[in-house]
Amino acid sequence: MRKPIFLISCVFAFALLTGCSDNAADKYVGEQITSIKEKGSGSFEALLDEGIAESNDAYVLQFPEELRKPYLEFMKDSFGSIDFEVAKAQKMDDGTYSVQVTYTPLHIKNTVETANTELIASLETTELTGAVTTILEKDTALMKDSPSYNPETITTLEVSKNGDNYQISTKSLENFLSQALVEYMAPYDEVCDILDCQDFFKAYLDASFKGEVARFALHTDRTEEEALTWYEADVFDPPADLSEAYIPRYQEALKSMLRQCQYTVGIPKKETGLYSYTVDVKTTPNTSFSSAYTEFEGGTYYSIDEVSSGLVEAMEKYAAAPTFNEETTLNISFNLSSMLNAGNEGSELSELAKTIFVIP
Repeated sequence: MRKPIFLISCVFAFALLTGCSDNAADKYVGEQITSIKEKGSGSFEALLDEGIAESNDAYVLQFPEELRKPYLEFMKDSFGSIDFEVAKAQKMDDGTYSVQVTYTPLHIKNTVETANTELIASLETTELTGAVTTILEKDTALMKDSPSYNPETITTLEVSKNGDNYQISTKSLENFLSQALVEYMAPYDEVCDILDCQDFFKAYLDASFKGEVARFALHTDRTEEEALTWYEADVFDPPADLSEAYIPRYQEALKSMLRQCQYTVGIPKKETGLYSYTVDVKTTPNTSFSSAYTEFEGGTYYSIDEVSSGLVEAMEKYAAAPTFNEETTLNISFNLSSMLNAGNEGSELSELAKTIFVIP
């Protein structure tokens, strides 16, 4: 699409040269737009706050304060890739001025989406501030080199005059900036969406195996007490014939084994569909429970108490010195369906759990 050339209308230029206009509101608007382009990152504060609020509602990960300054700079630089045509001011009945600005809005998401998909997949850090900062640096270059624009539009700015000073109304300026930068939160949201999914998946595994439920509670709108109840449910039920005196030791040994499970959640890849991702999970399978059962089954017992003691002691031994298989990587579907079926035998998440923690 042809980029419009920055110009001042002939009528406006003539008015400036001859002084036939009784106001310079249009000149003031042109100067303010130039100032915003060059050094006006602060002009985007309110707009960014609006975007942050929406993103923080959508994700558990929250917009980091240290990201505010680089993001405002990104918005300013993006605004700088747009050309504007300022028309002559029209004086209104109430003494204010109406100034029309013609431009082609920059569609930030369309500009960066394809490139960002590849960039996010190869991120060297999954720390939110660092990841977004890296993406913003690349996206700033895209705004200059290959911007995508929406159709030409006109926005009217309301300008008031107090003595010799002009001022653009806050509401019309914010509206103008928001219309000029379409989907300005896209770089942040694209990174946050992926890292929020990664955080959720890791929180799910941490809650399942280690009993660390705080993050899982946030992602699932539970209280921590409710999440802890979810963790405790059915997982630690002892064998039916285990002597009651050994139940606490059995449960503690099993929890200790599970806490030592090893896994790393990779950067998810977004798939088509509602909340649908695939993600690589790297794990060194924990065989402690299997090793304990193998040792226990090799023993000789003459009473339920001896059976109970033999099992618990074997479990405590391998809880203190866990055993592992060789590292392996599984590619897992993480979506609404897989989460709903997580407890079903043969489901992907069920098979993942059995790989992370081997059950005989």
